[in-house]
Amino acid sequence: MTTPVLWSLHNKYPNALFDIITDKRSIALYENFPFKNELYLKNKDKFLRGVPDLLLRLWQKRYDLIVDLRTDGLAYLLRGKKRYTKWTAKSYGPHAVEDLLGVIHKLHGNETIPPTEVWLSEADKDYAEKQVSVFDDKSKLLALSVGDPGKAFKTWTVDKFIELLKLYEKSFSGIIFLGGKSEHENTIKVTQELKCPNINVTGNSLLEAAALLDKACLYIGPDSGLGHLASAVKTPTI
Repeated sequence: MTTPVLWSLHNKYPNALFDIITDKRSIALYENFPFKNELYLKNKDKFLRGVPDLLLRLWQKRYDLIVDLRTDGLAYLLRGKKRYTKWTAKSYGPHAVEDLLGVIHKLHGNETIPPTEVWLSEADKDYAEKQVSVFDDKSKLLALSVGDPGKAFKTWTVDKFIELLKLYEKSFSGIIFLGGKSEHENTIKVTQELKCPNINVTGNSLLEAAALLDKACLYIGPDSGLGHLASAVKTPTI
């Protein structure tokens, strides 16, 4: 949901290169950003959540523009000509995308908000193509995540997913089961009750999941990162 900010800044400064600070969970999402200069990993397992180590590396540079979407203090500890933080933000609306873009509202102005995006590599696309090759008919593939059993407040029980799919599995030519490693066991419980062709690829990377979502006509799942990825590849979600 930060990608519209990157596009807005690129549209404003088309010759600029970007250093991006991220964590190990989401670093892959920026690897193929076409205007990337360097990626900096904030290791939260290090002393003081990795802030001193990060500052030591970033202090070597002097930036034309610093945009901080997550904290309010870090931007003022780095060397830069101009800074935009949440202290001066003016949200465009209630959605997280609108809220994040509000950090640079003075630059973005009243321009149309860019869509979210995922930058897939050819390897990610080839991976997805290979995985869906098992389906004879690829015209109506459903992507589905049963959700993390450790976060029951954000998902359904297994029996609910089985009930849903038994009602509608004939509407799809195949089902792609996505999710983290923690979802693998419950996913198997669901697949054992189905007759529709399906593949279980839980535990794959974020970009591999996005490439598979791009092959689907619909994504069903809990409120999670997969839902945001589906939106970014323009796959309808429930």
